[in-house]
Amino acid sequence: MPDTIAALARRIASLERRVSTLERARRAPYPPWRDLPLTGDTAVPDTTQPPQVRADPWNMLELSGRIGLSGGRAVDEAVVALLPEGFWPAVLRTVPVASDAARGALHLDMDPEGRVTLRVQDGDSARATWLSLDSVSCRIGGDD
Repeated sequence: MPDTIAALARRIASLERRVSTLERARRAPYPPWRDLPLTGDTAVPDTTQPPQVRADPWNMLELSGRIGLSGGRAVDEAVVALLPEGFWPAVLRTVPVASDAARGALHLDMDPEGRVTLRVQDGDSARATWLSLDSVSCRIGGDD
């Protein structure tokens, strides 16, 4: 009898693995990345890492790539990009970004009109030549 129970347990585990594999295959694929339109004194510093955006199936906005800052300065409240329509968050979202700034934290504000605004700690400016958008994400929907 113990051999029968062990054999049944192995078969059930095998079936569970197969069901899990089928469920993973059935999930909707992630949407493709779209280019993020830049504004002002910004550029694409590396063509292998263009600034891009996508909304995932869980209503999260994801960003990727780098934004180059002309003049080597990150200026507080400078609009650096515009989110494509349909990617606008329902409420203001603030996310931290990595950069080559020697001191002071940099953040991006994404507002319900689609503007992506650079925020510099202490509201001034900082020496920086690029912003990294890799791993930046926020909810698109409101807090309800």
